[in-house]
Amino acid sequence: MNMPNYEEMVEAMRASDADYDGRFFVGVHSTGIYCLPSCPARLPLLKNVVFYVCREEAVAAGLRGCKRCHSDRYPDTLPEWLHTVLKQMSRTCDMKHNEGKLAEITGVEISTVRRHFRKHLGTTPSAFHRRLRLNYARSLIEEGNGYLEAAFATGWESSSGFRDAFRREFGFPPGRFYARP
Repeated sequence: MNMPNYEEMVEAMRASDADYDGRFFVGVHSTGIYCLPSCPARLPLLKNVVFYVCREEAVAAGLRGCKRCHSDRYPDTLPEWLHTVLKQMSRTCDMKHNEGKLAEITGVEISTVRRHFRKHLGTTPSAFHRRLRLNYARSLIEEGNGYLEAAFATGWESSSGFRDAFRREFGFPPGRFYARP
């Protein structure tokens, strides 16, 4: 993919257009950092900006990655603690999670955890973990376990709550799962 022309890069930077992320990097020599075109930081003066084709070129020019847009980690801009939370959630599909425990594991406020989940995954931590648990329960049922056995093995405390959540997630109750073709 070719680097866009100068006017297009300026416009993408001014519009904070994420479609241009990775196609070029914005070097701000007055601050010594390089950003993604979609960076939410205040726009720099054009006289201080140099556009770079790749991250390595910006680093070679003596710039460091931006702490707002995490240009040094693009395309993986998830904070490291969020990876830890996701691993923890996938390991604990047999129980309901506690948001206080997530904050304890990450060392960040639960509001920050929720905000990052919304921004990067489009859902809340509770809804994400519920979906993981329901998928795990479905796999248990597919392996031949009864749906009540699967419900209790995935941390549900009531069969009716499990049945309702299963129906909302998959479009049919777990008891009819066996009759599906």
